Amino acid sequence: MRYHFNDFILDTQSFEITKDGNILAAEPQVVELIVLLIKNRERLVTKEEIFQHIWKDRVVSEASLSSRVKNARQALDDDGIKQQVPQNLS
Repeated sequence: MRYHFNDFILDTQSFEITKDGNILAAEPQVVELIVLLIKNRERLVTKEEIFQHIWKDRVVSEASLSSRVKNARQALDDDGIKQQVPQNLS
């Protein structure tokens, strides 16, 4: 599946995010987080869901989640204040 938003394309088959045709460097867990949020964009995704989806049965800290959210925002040129992503998702 390919999701188009702003200047980005997220390809779930190749597990890549591109911007203007350039592949962005993003950790697999960051891509997983973005995919999870896009697939559930119609509702609030809980921290528990994110922990289960990304880390399965492993115990990790809240700092791990914060780090992945920060990295996802950086990858998508969002600073947490603008909160512009995704717009015009198709």
